[in-house]
Parts: sequence; C-alpha cells; structure tokens
Amino acid sequence: MFVILTADDLYIARKLFQLEIYKRNGQSYEDFFSKIMRLHNIDFIQIKPQGQFGDRKNDGFIKSTGQYYQVYAPENLSHKEKDTIEKLVTDFNGLYAYWNATVTPILEFNFVLNDKYQGTYPSLHPELTKIEENHVGVKCKPFLSQHLEDIFLKLPHNNIEDVLGKIPTAEDINLNVSNLNEVIEYLISLKDGVSPETFPVNPDFEEKIVFNSLSSPAATFLRYGSYQDGALKDFFKVNSTFAKDDLKNTFSKLYKDAIQEIPDSDSKNDLIFFDIAKKAYPKQGKVYQDAVFVLMAYFFSYCDIFEEPPLKQQQTLFQ
Repeated sequence: MFVILTADDLYIARKLFQLEIYKRNGQSYEDFFSKIMRLHNIDFIQIKPQGQFGDRKNDGFIKSTGQYYQVYAPENLSHKEKDTIEKLVTDFNGLYAYWNATVTPILEFNFVLNDKYQGTYPSLHPELTKIEENHVGVKCKPFLSQHLEDIFLKLPHNNIEDVLGKIPTAEDINLNVSNLNEVIEYLISLKDGVSPETFPVNPDFEEKIVFNSLSSPAATFLRYGSYQDGALKDFFKVNSTFAKDDLKNTFSKLYKDAIQEIPDSDSKNDLIFFDIAKKAYPKQGKVYQDAVFVLMAYFFSYCDIFEEPPLKQQQTLFQ
C-alpha cells in the first residue's frame, strides 16, 4: 500500500536521517550511501572491493548515464583538507584510467563527502574545475550530506522505513506494561556508573517544552507519552525504586552524551530528543517505541533530560 508521509513524518524522518549522518564514518557511511542510492535508482551499481585491486577508485556508478560516485567519509572532515584534495585527485585519476575506456565513458564524477552538513573547503572547487578542464565532457562536483538527504526524502515511505526503521507516531502511543520490563532491563544495561540522585521537583511541562525550543513533533511525542503517565506510575508502585533511579540515571547519561556528540544547530534539541529515543529502543517495534516515549515523557517532566526553566522570582509589592 502506498502511504504518503505527513509533514511531521517527514520532519521526524529528516531528524533521524541527520543522526545517521552525524554518527557514520568510513565504510559505515559508504554502506548507508549505497543503500539509499540503490533504493533511489535500481541502475545504481555498488562496487565491491576485489583483493589487491580494491574497487578501482569507484564506489558505485550508473552505467546508462555515465555517473560515477567515490565516497570519502573520515571521522572529522574539518581536519582533512590536504587529505581530501589528494584523495580527489588520486581517485579520479584511478577511476578514469580503468573505467572510462573499459566500461562506460565518465560523464559525471561525484566526489561523495560526509561533510556532516558543514560544507566543503573552498580549495576543493578549483581542483574539481581542473579535472573538468583536463577531461573535456566530464562534469565534476561534490556530493554532500544535503544532496543525499534530498534523494532520501523523495523515496517512497516503505523505502524510508527500510533505511531508518519504522517512523514513530505520537498519536498512537499506548503503553503495553507487559513489554515495559524488557525495555527497562535494556535501558538499565546501558547505564555507566552514575550515582543515584534524588528526583527534582517537576516544573511546568509546557513551559519546559518552550524553554528547550522543542519542535511541535517532538513536543507531541512528550505530550502523548505523558498521557500514559498513570499506567507507568502504577508500574513503578509495584516495582523497586532502585529500578526507577537506574532509569533516571540512564536517561540523564543518554542526554549528556547527546549534548556532546551532536553538533550545534537550530534543531540540536530535537536531534537530541530523537537520538535518546533511538538509543533507548531495545529493538524495532511499536510496543518498544511507545514504552520509550512514555518513559521519556516521565523523565522529561522531572528534568532528568533537557534543561529546567529558571524559577520565576516572586514579585514584591514594589516591583
């Protein structure tokens, strides 16, 4: 069945896609890129390295259009200007020497960079122009994260979920307590020696959403998750407070890790929200997603994830 994604679905898919971009390097990024390109165009052929010959400087191509793709995804591209230029020149020369005459002429060379949305060096572009000038008929261009994202977001719904897993929906959150233990056991296994702390007084839920600049889709997950608060509290009543403290520490650590790992941007807090959610799923499946969102809403309300708005000063008679 063909399903059209809503604007919120696409927003969530985009945030989950960006998280993949931020965490993938090297072969992991190349595999991610190749999977999306195969879903985008069935004529895209991924090249598997072959012993001492490697991939002959070609990570994938479309024979009918003469489009070639070579991937470079170091852990931190911002410190690799010299390496990037050298790889561009070396890889193109190797590609041209083998593929242009023996398979199909190179009409377009895409130098695929996982720039993590930071852009390219100015010095890369003159090198691309030099290649074009020295090889008439060949177009050369950088292929960045933004270009892969454009292709990804135009994929059919089932293909987007094939890449990311099921896109969660807030409106259907329903806590299945029978699955909660499994989620909690998984989450507690993630903890890393954080000392138990007392629970702070919970602030105004809506005020905290605004204070942390969370988008409408992320806020909707928290609100719908909080609707199941009663079932979660009933669960905690019949279980030890030790588990609840462990969960609190786990979510707090996931939040602090995400702050460190995700680059600054206007949507950083949304990326943190979905990063925590994704890491907290013990496995794919709606029941697990729902349990995680209910737990996140609970610990969001007690300020263990995201920042607490400053306390309002009580006005005096003379203010």
